[in-house]
Amino acid sequence: MTTKEIFEILEEELYLTVRDFEIEEDWIFWKDAFGTEIEIDKYSTAINNQGVFAWWQSNEVGHELIRIKINRDIIINWRPPINTMGQPSSGGHLQFFENFLVTQYVDKHGQRLFVFNINTLKAEEIITKGFTKKVKLNGNELFIKDSFENEFIKVSIYPDRLEREEIDEAYMNSRNIKFD
Repeated sequence: MTTKEIFEILEEELYLTVRDFEIEEDWIFWKDAFGTEIEIDKYSTAINNQGVFAWWQSNEVGHELIRIKINRDIIINWRPPINTMGQPSSGGHLQFFENFLVTQYVDKHGQRLFVFNINTLKAEEIITKGFTKKVKLNGNELFIKDSFENEFIKVSIYPDRLEREEIDEAYMNSRNIKFD
């Protein structure tokens, strides 16, 4: 799906709640009732193969929001646990695997990674030892490389659970898994 198509979907949604917003090539932004600027970056959107759509709304005072449009009538609002000490976050990277939304963002604690199940409305944080992470979603397997600790983790995503497994670089090479 192109950025233009994604922003057309968001434009339809915003017309229902926000009257004065601007759309640029890579951004949508507006001010809320308190004058706080809110923006959506084209890289902070995701859609799954059933048409469920998600976007990260960054807020200049650190009140971030992930919105998930399940269908024409239902939108889920999820405030990820975030502590930016009143500052905006770096925005979130979103990616779907079926009914699981994987989100990665930075706050004062470092890079954080959550898997949000849109069926059960439960989020689970994937915690590693280091400050930064690289992630790769390959089917139902989420691979994580902790950059400072050189730790590798594989999280298998199943409809009813997540399974975490410590792996090594040799395993990654044998599966030809590369981080972008």
